[in-house]
Amino acid sequence: MRKTTIWWLFCLLVLSFPLHANAGVPDLALRDFDGKPASLEKHVGKGKWTLVMFWALKCPICERNKPDINAFAEQHDDAEVVGVVIDGMAQKAAIEEKLKQSPLKFPNYIAELGLMAMNFEIAAQEPFRGTPTYWLFDPKGELVAVNPGPIRKEALENFIATH
Repeated sequence: MRKTTIWWLFCLLVLSFPLHANAGVPDLALRDFDGKPASLEKHVGKGKWTLVMFWALKCPICERNKPDINAFAEQHDDAEVVGVVIDGMAQKAAIEEKLKQSPLKFPNYIAELGLMAMNFEIAAQEPFRGTPTYWLFDPKGELVAVNPGPIRKEALENFIATH
């Protein structure tokens, strides 16, 4: 395949999955649990810090990190937490069962891994490495931190306090 053909294919893919008008809020093609389209846009840039937790059903590190993230969500009125489970709508029943066993104190949405990972890379300027991964948006809606791997509540609090 020639370089120009690859370039045009790349452009076509990027333009097919645009970010929202606010460049800080990427379109991850999320779904709510009723299967309706959902967006981070309703959570981000509303005058609060927004933490987005990307997690998966079979992620033991996610399970160990969820209590800290729940505590952060419960203790901070100046922040909002949103979960994005990357297992896709085909796993909806299993996701619902997991949330019954291990409840989260914040809204969660379902993403299809391939599309989510592509738009993640466009927004974060780095590849999606796995779960858990966290995005932190400032109160204006700008993506200010990307953290692959677990994160402690105290680390979040320290970062927010210094920014």
